Amino acid sequence: MEFTHWKRRLQDHFERMGFNLRIERLAMQDIIKLEATHGAFLFFPVTINLYERMGWKMIAIESHHPDTVEDAFAEAQIESLFQLTMVTFEEEEREFLLGFYSNTGRYLTDRQSPTGQLLAAIEREWYDGETIRIETFEEFPGLFVAPPFAHQAYAFAAAEGRWHMFVGRTGRPANDYRFDGAVLMPHRIADNELFTMTPLAVAIDDTAGLRDQLHEERSEIKRFHRQAMETIRDYDPSFGFAWRGTVTFFHGIPVDPFAQRLWLEDGQKRFRIMQKASQRILALGDTCIEAIHALDEAVSAGEPDGTPVSAVGQLILGIWQQFESDERTYLTEVVCTGISRTQAENRIRHGLARQEAVNWIERAQNGRDHFQFAGLSITLPHRPPGTIEIRREEEQR
Repeated sequence: MEFTHWKRRLQDHFERMGFNLRIERLAMQDIIKLEATHGAFLFFPVTINLYERMGWKMIAIESHHPDTVEDAFAEAQIESLFQLTMVTFEEEEREFLLGFYSNTGRYLTDRQSPTGQLLAAIEREWYDGETIRIETFEEFPGLFVAPPFAHQAYAFAAAEGRWHMFVGRTGRPANDYRFDGAVLMPHRIADNELFTMTPLAVAIDDTAGLRDQLHEERSEIKRFHRQAMETIRDYDPSFGFAWRGTVTFFHGIPVDPFAQRLWLEDGQKRFRIMQKASQRILALGDTCIEAIHALDEAVSAGEPDGTPVSAVGQLILGIWQQFESDERTYLTEVVCTGISRTQAENRIRHGLARQEAVNWIERAQNGRDHFQFAGLSITLPHRPPGTIEIRREEEQR
């Protein structure tokens, strides 16, 4: 029986196993949706979507287990269910089969198959041996991953006996990642994410070559990130540390950057560092060296009028997340009560150097915010521009 009828074969397989199926065919998306129950094998109903994505024969399973059933037990049951589907296919067919457990974002494979070896190589080289678990807006994903070292998504697919690697066409940021990759949060891939094929491809049976390729990809991007971070820290040694309630900045300019090594349509590389919030490009180059040189010029440049941003401006512009260098556009007046402006500047400068936390007292969308920092009580408009009022904390009580 031809592999092209794999959806029908699996449907028949579930019926022979004694599953009760409610079948829905989503013709526009070429998907078969199975609502399945089995009193003896599964203790909860599941939804099984059969579809094809980027060359993968996808078996996406979602369990509907009650709260009384532990998640680990449910996942073990789903793993067993997926393994039972493998007996439907010959060994050589399994290299294009991929399971996906929607509840935890875990991929399911026959670990002895080429697909299982591909997944194992990705986990070993990109996730330090940890199991890949993704959260995604994509209802019917293929093999999409967003490794912690890269601020972009990747996809993998098979063609002409080779594994091919794709990268996000837009190079969209991984919004939940720190710039240095130190904090890993669930990554969300947008529905409209597009991928570009890269020149990186290895033979399906070349496991060693695959691992070498993945290792080199990770090493190159991490070198780029490290050089970008070191370049900025030459000018601001505290850069890259997350402060609660504030953002990182250099030269008084709040910065929330991400660094990407993109692939263009012609197979050429492009290196860039961008300001995440505004999508503003800080540095761009065809090589890592060019991008780092452009970044060095950007962060070493003096203020346009030769006047550095004050410590008050650094703090307030950081809270407002403004990227501009002229603080007078935003801080129309700074009123200090019970303390001189110089004393307030010194306290705030030392507080920023020590990475002290901002203690929020009140946040008002349409009014004035109030917080405490470095022994000072500070009020400001929720949005710029406006007057900044500074008092000693003890005078506020």
